[in-house]
Amino acid sequence: MATQQNFLHLWDDRFLYITPAIQSGLTARSSATLLASVSGHPFTLEAVDGTRVRCTAALVAPHVSRRLDVDGCGLLSLNLDPASSAYRMLARHMGGHGIQPIDARRFGRLRDDFDPAQRGLLSDRRLQMLSAKLVEAITEHPELEVPIDKRIERVLQAIRAHAGQIQLRELSTVACLSPDRLTHLFAEQVGVSVKRYALWTKVRRTVQQFTGRSPLTDVALVSGFTDAAHMSRTFQRYFGLAPSFLANQVSVTADEQASYAWGRTGAPA
Repeated sequence: MATQQNFLHLWDDRFLYITPAIQSGLTARSSATLLASVSGHPFTLEAVDGTRVRCTAALVAPHVSRRLDVDGCGLLSLNLDPASSAYRMLARHMGGHGIQPIDARRFGRLRDDFDPAQRGLLSDRRLQMLSAKLVEAITEHPELEVPIDKRIERVLQAIRAHAGQIQLRELSTVACLSPDRLTHLFAEQVGVSVKRYALWTKVRRTVQQFTGRSPLTDVALVSGFTDAAHMSRTFQRYFGLAPSFLANQVSVTADEQASYAWGRTGAPA
């Protein structure tokens, strides 16, 4: 019989973390996060200014610091790449709020899949469909490819190809823009800075390495960190979890597209 444990499902432009409970310190990450209670009982989000929100679901914008307390109600944490179409659709519904509480009843019959997801009973394809439907339930539109400037698309591809280890002047050449113009256009199109997206790329590539059994030191070096301690500090700041927790206490899976996009070793700086 399947028992409750921690799951991390990776796709190209998003990942889904499923856990029965979590209490994290102050964290902030470059992905947008959609949080939903599995049981329907509320969890607690605390903003950096001390404001506390009890809710059954919430949207958290990129780089918004928060503390999270999920005490036994179970949690789905859907993290969307800031350059993804899904996030750009959600951003229109956030109204500039860093943390936007949502009534989980808005998800309707999708909630029937929450408990099976927490118990590891849904296929990867079913979970991917669930992630798309959760976004649709908020935007009230099917996920569509939202256009992005072709110059920024080339820059995104270059950042990914180099695991975030590429200089702004090189990216400016890729985009055929001045560094200042690229910086402005990138933030306008993606919603985060070039520097922050480059760090996100490094973190996301690191997460992909946990589908294997490599030692943490090897994972850190392959992903562009100076050492395992540097990687650990970054993960604590982003996720409130140590890399060793991901390696030893989380079941990590990735589909073929994510493995191709994020599993390759980045080029050296």
